[in-house]
Amino acid sequence: MCGRFVQSSLAEDYARLFGIEERNFGNLMPRYNVAPTQTTWACVMGPDGRRDLALLRWGLVPHWSKGPDSRYSMINARAETVHKKPAYREAFKRRRCLVPADGFYEWRAEKGGKQPHFIHRTDGEPMAFAGLWEHWKSPEGGDVIDSCAIIVTEANELMQPIHDRMPVIVAWGDFERWLQASPEEAESLLPLLRPAPTAAMEAYPVSKAVNNPKNEAKELIERLAVGED
Repeated sequence: MCGRFVQSSLAEDYARLFGIEERNFGNLMPRYNVAPTQTTWACVMGPDGRRDLALLRWGLVPHWSKGPDSRYSMINARAETVHKKPAYREAFKRRRCLVPADGFYEWRAEKGGKQPHFIHRTDGEPMAFAGLWEHWKSPEGGDVIDSCAIIVTEANELMQPIHDRMPVIVAWGDFERWLQASPEEAESLLPLLRPAPTAAMEAYPVSKAVNNPKNEAKELIERLAVGED
C-alpha cells in the first residue's frame, strides 16, 4: 500500500513535470509527511481538456456516497481490481490523475516493531503515482469535495523485503495516455499498472518520527544512522 509520501518540490516543478502552463499556484510549503485525509497536489485534466494542477483530499469520496468518513480504506485502489470495484470503476474510466511525489514511506515488520523506510528516485527527480479522482457534492447542497486515491500494485524487487505492495509509478512517456484515454479505452491502460523498475530507485530506513502525521520536518527523509530509532 501507500500510506504516506513526500511532496517537497515546488508546485512549479510539478507543473513542468506534467507540461502544465505555469501560473501562480500559491505559496505552499514543502510537505514531508502527506497523510490520509490531507490535501495533495495532483495533475488532472481540466474542463478545457488541458492538464492542470489541483489540490485534492487524499481518500476517495465516490460521487454517490454519503460523504467522507474517517476510514483510510479509500486512499489506495488495487491495480488488479480498480476497473471492477464500484467505488473506483467510473473514476478509472473517466477521472484519472497523476500524483507527484518526491518519495514515499513504507514500513517493514521487525522484532522491535515496524521500521519506516523512505523510497525515492536515485536522481532526486519526482515520480508520478497513478491516481483516480472524484467530485463529490453534498445532497443537501453546500459541501463540495474533490478527492483522490493512489493505485497500488505488487512490490518490485527493491520493495519486496519491506512490503508486498507499492504505488504504481507512471513513466513520463505514458502520462498523456494515462490522462487522456477515453472510457472505451480505459481497460487498455491496465498493463501500465505494474511494478516500477528497481534500477533507478533506492530505499533506506528513517526515523520513526514519521509515524506521527503532525511531524513535517525535512529530517524525516534523512537516512537513519546505525543504532538510531
